[in-house]
Amino acid sequence: MADAIKSEGLVIAVTNASGNVYPFACTRNATLSITRDFLELAPRTNGVFREYLPNRQSFSVSGNGLIKLAQSNMQPFTFFDGFIEGTDSEFIGYLDIIDPQGNYKVYKFNCIIQDLAIESTIGNYASYSFTLQGSGPLTEITSVDSYTVSSGKITGRDTATYKLVAVGIEGVWYYNYTVTSPSAGVFEINIGTSFNGKTVKAAYLTL
Repeated sequence: MADAIKSEGLVIAVTNASGNVYPFACTRNATLSITRDFLELAPRTNGVFREYLPNRQSFSVSGNGLIKLAQSNMQPFTFFDGFIEGTDSEFIGYLDIIDPQGNYKVYKFNCIIQDLAIESTIGNYASYSFTLQGSGPLTEITSVDSYTVSSGKITGRDTATYKLVAVGIEGVWYYNYTVTSPSAGVFEINIGTSFNGKTVKAAYLTL
């Protein structure tokens, strides 16, 4: 059984300068486009219909939103500082998908900011639009744990080996959780007692 994915369950996130993972702040929409090139064949046996062989793929991420210079647990507009100043480089992005039943997909990819447009109209909020050019493949992340919240907590992974990417609960991805170590060799994530009894997916990136 599976329900349709809501917007909070399909999130495009990126890393900031310190390596933390955050979704875009105030982004009203985002689109991931994957395209493939083809090589046309010219067989003598077919003079009516074209034939093709699949060639390499490419992808890009585009979206637009409202400008916010500071945003807790989200990616503010300052993410584009390096691009504006001409000092940016390739960085890591994530495509996180989850439904209310806990079915999920998490992908990692490298990308480069391709373009940024900033718009301001008197009497309205300032807005921006962007395009991220993918570099290389999209790789599925399979280091995902499933736990039931008890006493407001779930077991976490060793922070020396794994980096927490996102936490999924009932069709929503969250990026405001961290792995703590209350004692030597013990790792946990404080989810909150309001989620007691809920099944949680915690996605990790191997360092």
